Amino acid sequence: MRRGLDPFRAVPLFNLEERIECASFADGALFLGTAQGNLVRVPLALPPASAPSEELASAATGQRKAAVRLSQRRPVEQVCVCGPCVLSLCDGAVSVLPSADLGAAAPVVLGRDARCVCAHTGQEEGQSQPEVCVSYRKKLVLYSYNGRSFEQRQEFPTSDAASALAWHQSWICAGFRKEYNLYSDRAGVPREICGLDGKVTPRIAVVSGSELLLMIQENVGLFFNLSTQQPSSKSTVTWPRKVVACGAAGNYILGSTGTGQVDIFGVRDQKNCQTLTTEGAASSICVAAGGRALVAAEASVTCLDPVPFDRQVQKLLIQARITDALDLLNATFGPEDPNREAQLSRLHAMAGGGLF
Repeated sequence: MRRGLDPFRAVPLFNLEERIECASFADGALFLGTAQGNLVRVPLALPPASAPSEELASAATGQRKAAVRLSQRRPVEQVCVCGPCVLSLCDGAVSVLPSADLGAAAPVVLGRDARCVCAHTGQEEGQSQPEVCVSYRKKLVLYSYNGRSFEQRQEFPTSDAASALAWHQSWICAGFRKEYNLYSDRAGVPREICGLDGKVTPRIAVVSGSELLLMIQENVGLFFNLSTQQPSSKSTVTWPRKVVACGAAGNYILGSTGTGQVDIFGVRDQKNCQTLTTEGAASSICVAAGGRALVAAEASVTCLDPVPFDRQVQKLLIQARITDALDLLNATFGPEDPNREAQLSRLHAMAGGGLF
């Protein structure tokens, strides 16, 4: 898919009076960790897909922000929402608070000397209670929520502290200084995915139902298939510069190069299709409802709102860019997607059979 198809539009949402270090969205609220040691909750009433920019831009207008001070001197390094709770990592401590109301209870420390934390994703709805994985100095610890608090479920030894984690379906991917390892969440036996040179900061993004993106160089990402427990047959993704934050939304991978530039690649064709700029260097990218992505950059938050497929196709057909329209369809609907044939027939009819 060629550049210039513009699958997203960038809509600034709001500014914060503090520098943002990390972000996580769930259940109509955006949680931000700041350099000043605060955890901030911002209600976001995101409108339906394809809503006007003005309506999307006002999603946070008039919403009352809530904040909790976690440290007087240290930044909040990570935040994730898990069930009715929000967990944050600050000065090595993983704290738990109720996500609906940060002021309803004092922070409960789940563990200290932690390196990173992640929530369990990819479970079937109603299959299991909320769970998290926490990386400590030489172990991974799994916790389950029992309706009142998190209790330890399992513990796996590691040779070092993992600095990146993703627990998706029944697999835990951990990024260490020298390698990425894969663990079954039941057996805990490590299997090396690939080695690292020790100079790369591990970063992991959940791409789809069974794929992860692993940063194997400072600007190169590798697709890994959890179904086969092997690297995907897809090409690697290469950004123009060092990536400082990455994430996935819909059929796209997003990476910020730290200069206010976000480069977007198609998951299916691994091609760079769009470049956007934000107000300052992006520090965090998280997924929101409706295939949207929220980009936190210094003290601002921008929503990357997906342009509807039909609107993109119409624009391309008006410009007689039939090949690009087909590339867009292939990037949006995979071979096994049940909507692919209907969309292909519709595109054929819109363009006219003689053009194919």
